[in-house]
Parts: sequence; structure tokens; C-alpha cells
Amino acid sequence: MTSGTPAPQPDEAPASDDWRTISEELLQGLVHALNNRVAALSAFVELAKLGDEEGDPLTVLPVELAQLLRVNALFALLPERKSEPEAVELRAVLDDAIRLHEHHPRLRGRQVDLRFEGAAGVVRAPRWALVRAMVMFVHVAKRNAESRRGDASIRVHGDDESVVVHLATDAAPSPDLAALAARCGGRVVRADADVVLTLPSLRALRRREREAQGEAPANG
Repeated sequence: MTSGTPAPQPDEAPASDDWRTISEELLQGLVHALNNRVAALSAFVELAKLGDEEGDPLTVLPVELAQLLRVNALFALLPERKSEPEAVELRAVLDDAIRLHEHHPRLRGRQVDLRFEGAAGVVRAPRWALVRAMVMFVHVAKRNAESRRGDASIRVHGDDESVVVHLATDAAPSPDLAALAARCGGRVVRADADVVLTLPSLRALRRREREAQGEAPANG
């Protein structure tokens, strides 16, 4: 069976940091992975028709279907959705972003070192927007590691007020990343040698909402 993503092209130009380019490359890798799974299932069915008894359907089919479902779940992370902000754990979103980026045609082989200092942190944001922002962090981390021949690392820390994501890079945050940060209720800036995304914590947002409700009668 073939690999889940197309082979990297050594002479391929480095991808830009805008979301459209990154998402098109990820889509290319996911389509290839989906085609591989469909081809594997089709080959198994054809062999079964010919009387091949080496492959046990009770063994082969659950494995292939599980892989197909995983690819389908990654497809579902790509579209923009008209959804309300929800409470999400940043660690889970980063895990999704890393799994999605593993299908990037050129950078899939790079590993990302996630460093959490303290609690992973819960924020309130449209999940699709936060996934995109984290995919962009992962993409830049891998691209930097590729050019420097070093590790790609992302550091996350927080407290009761905020959750902060650090990425060591010489590049300025792209307009797309800045827009996604704003959509998630945060902001992204350069700080020393890092690009830093700061998001208000869910606890801080709820406290502010309680305080605002308590002030409403007096102001009314």
C-alpha cells in the first residue's frame, strides 16, 4: 500500500505563511491519504472476489475503516464554520493541529516539541479559528526547523488571566494569523525573538462577565 501523503519535492519552494496556501497544501495531502485508503479497500474487495483467503475481513476491514475515519475527521477541521465561541483546551487543539499538519506534503516528517509550563489552559474561541491559528504556529515552527536543522518547539504557559503560546522565529506574524488571533479574542505580537499569541483564559472571561452583570443594575 502506498504512503498516506505525497512524497516531498526537494526543489519545491518554501510555502508562504498565509492560511490559503497552507490549507491548500494540507488539502492536497489529505486527498492523497483518502485516495490511498479507498484504493486499499478496493484492492481488498477485488482480491476477495478472486477467492483470496489471506486477508481476514474481520481484521483488515476494521483497520482500514478506522484509518479512513481518521482522515475524514481531519478533513472536518479545515472548513470555516459559523459557530459560537466555545470552551476548548488548548492542548487538545494543538494535538489536532499537529495531526492535521502531518499531512503536509513537504514538512510532514518534522516533529514538533510541545512544551507546557503548568496547566494546558482552557480558553473560549471558535474552535475552527483556533485550530487554524495553531496549524499556522506548527507550520512556521516546522519550516524554521527545516531551515535551521533544529527542533520545532512551541511553548505554552498561562495563569488565571491568560494562556500564552510562544514560537521562536525571525518572521513577523502574518496578517492571517493576526486576524485569527483577533477572532479568538486574543492578539499576536513579536516579543524579543518570539511570536507570542495571548488569549484570555476561560476563567478570566467568566469573571469579567460576572462583574459586568453585577455592575449592570447600578449603571442602568
